[in-house]
Amino acid sequence: MLVSLLIWLENLAPFSALRSSAYTYPIILALHLCAISLFGAMIVATDLRLLGWVLSGTSTKEVISQLRWPKRIGFLLAGTCGFLLFAAKGEEYYYNPFFRLKILLFALVAVHALIFRRTIYADSVKLGAQAAPAAKAAAVMSLVLWLGILCAGRGIGYVAGRPGMHYR
Repeated sequence: MLVSLLIWLENLAPFSALRSSAYTYPIILALHLCAISLFGAMIVATDLRLLGWVLSGTSTKEVISQLRWPKRIGFLLAGTCGFLLFAAKGEEYYYNPFFRLKILLFALVAVHALIFRRTIYADSVKLGAQAAPAAKAAAVMSLVLWLGILCAGRGIGYVAGRPGMHYR
């Protein structure tokens, strides 16, 4: 049933045109990678600050608040471009083990966000000595999860699609 839905989605005119475009698909892919770079840099800077390894002269609260909007913009652009890329080749991605790993890691990032958003990231004023172990644990988990997503995403392009894909 899910594969049928993905085949239907990728055969919609806009996504079929995107997939077969000589220029549009590569441009969206490049924008996706640029957005990941922006978002990733903001994540790394925040997490390394939580670990106390960089920007030690700047308060954690200031780093988190200053990087919040660039992080959101990068995430929104990466997500939008990622959806377009997925919608153009949904069936192919469905069978791709790296894509499945990426989705699993995204689910773990969502769990991470549910656990640490209110306690660490939203209430950065309270990041004192008592919160340091929890903040460092959150930062390490975040770095590991996002690095895993980055590696899985890179691996997606190395798995060939199945013959006869993208056709009804």
